[in-house]
Amino acid sequence: MSRLGHIIYREWHTRVRRKAFILGTLLVPILIAGLVGLVAWLDQSEMEYHRVLVIDESGIITFQNDSANARLPRCPRCFPQREHLVYRFTNEALSDQAFLQSEYTAMVFFDDGILQHNKAKFIFDKTPSLRTKASVESDISAAIERLKVQEELELDFQTYQRLKTKINLVDEDVVTKDGNAFGRSIIGFVFSLFMFIQILVYGMHVMRGVIEEKSNRIVEIIISVVRPVELMAGKIIGIGLVGVTQVLALTLLGFLIFQIGGLSLEWSGALTSGTNAELELDFKTWIAQSSSVGFLFDVNWPLMIGTALVYFIAGFFMYASLFAAIGSAVDQESDAQYLMLPAMLPLLAAYLMAGMAMENPEGDLAVIGSYIPFTAPILMLIRLPLGVQWWELVFSMLGVILTAYVMVRISAKVFQTGILMQGKKATFKELFRWLRYR
Repeated sequence: MSRLGHIIYREWHTRVRRKAFILGTLLVPILIAGLVGLVAWLDQSEMEYHRVLVIDESGIITFQNDSANARLPRCPRCFPQREHLVYRFTNEALSDQAFLQSEYTAMVFFDDGILQHNKAKFIFDKTPSLRTKASVESDISAAIERLKVQEELELDFQTYQRLKTKINLVDEDVVTKDGNAFGRSIIGFVFSLFMFIQILVYGMHVMRGVIEEKSNRIVEIIISVVRPVELMAGKIIGIGLVGVTQVLALTLLGFLIFQIGGLSLEWSGALTSGTNAELELDFKTWIAQSSSVGFLFDVNWPLMIGTALVYFIAGFFMYASLFAAIGSAVDQESDAQYLMLPAMLPLLAAYLMAGMAMENPEGDLAVIGSYIPFTAPILMLIRLPLGVQWWELVFSMLGVILTAYVMVRISAKVFQTGILMQGKKATFKELFRWLRYR
């Protein structure tokens, strides 16, 4: 094995076999699966049962029904009986102590002033979910709305209901006929966020590794055997392979968890058709029929994963070479913070742009950013699930690869000078002077 190969293997092997790396790689998909399960559980917990007492002090939307010996709403349809929400009505307020001892979980109190300020007091012992509060607000609003319509002599409520219209916009791309553009852009954002974290984390590993070996004077022994450029290249390639290993491991683990989770849902009988609750479906068919996640099968996953790997390798070389140069120019990590800011700004800018690009993935910001080499590894991944021309992808990749090559050459000049320099804080002027050395 060559000297460069030994360095690459050492950097990769010493990090991959660490318990922290193994545990971190195994925990990521488990935590993601747990997070999904937690969201599902919270969604179910928001459906907890509530008994709401509506106190209509002025009798605006309720009346006393003597035959039923109860106070009833003037618009029964405005207060539909739900599984998680039941209403009772009165015109007399309960004291705080009486409410706490009652069967009710919440009270809504208002008088005729609600017609002017559109506000009612919502009293509870335990904070209800946002979904429950939204349902109560909607029902009270519908009842007040009907009252106002009935007061208009020229407009009856049935006519108003017939004329009232709510429009829902259904997306569709005129070329691809795709109606899930936003869902696809979310997938792109997840990929770009993962790319940002991987480049930043493993780039910092490169810098810390260089600083550690320089401060321990180990590098002086290594340099006697290999050239500084070989040392820098070995560190970047070895640590980069650690990142690639983790990406491949996470992809495999994610696929296995997806398959195992799907089989578990199939065996439990929880997957049924939306049109026929008695018809059990397999996991893939259930996803394909789902309106919220059906677009997952429309994504070209091999292209996404392959492109992400290419961008990670090229983007990592581009930024890691800068981090290696910074590590060689300082004696301790605290001194590197001042030089890190200019190197990290393009990466941070790309992350901020990704958040805005998710809302408009075909806007000028996303398109231009996907061509700029320093931001392309993150922004192109947002556009890719929506479909891009092949020449755009090739042009963007070539730009990143060429820029990475240039940055490696530039950083190598700084590295070979700074790696043996001790006790002197490097300034930007000093770094530019090193660049002129041959």
